[in-house]
Amino acid sequence: MKTEEILKTRKDEIIQKTLELMPQALSGDKGNRTFYFEIDENGDLKIDYLYYLGLRQLSDNCFYTIKDHETPDSEEYGYDDFEEMDFAACGYDDQIEFAIEEKILLLEQQ
Repeated sequence: MKTEEILKTRKDEIIQKTLELMPQALSGDKGNRTFYFEIDENGDLKIDYLYYLGLRQLSDNCFYTIKDHETPDSEEYGYDDFEEMDFAACGYDDQIEFAIEEKILLLEQQ
């Protein structure tokens, strides 16, 4: 299955799994975090992220990036830390969906 087909057909699952991973991804030092997906041999979807500083060439399965200067402050949202933060309630589900839609358009244009 092509990358854009996976993004289209499994978008809701990708969003949910990304939201679940965000507390772990955003903990620690500030840096860029790019989320990507993989499909294993059983067809199961796995979401993971890359942590890096500076620029990096990203593969087609990368769909959402939080840049170091865009890293949220949990206290600004009324939470003590990322572990208790409700990322969907804070609008990150919409941001991820928008990033996926942009990625689909980009891939379709190639």
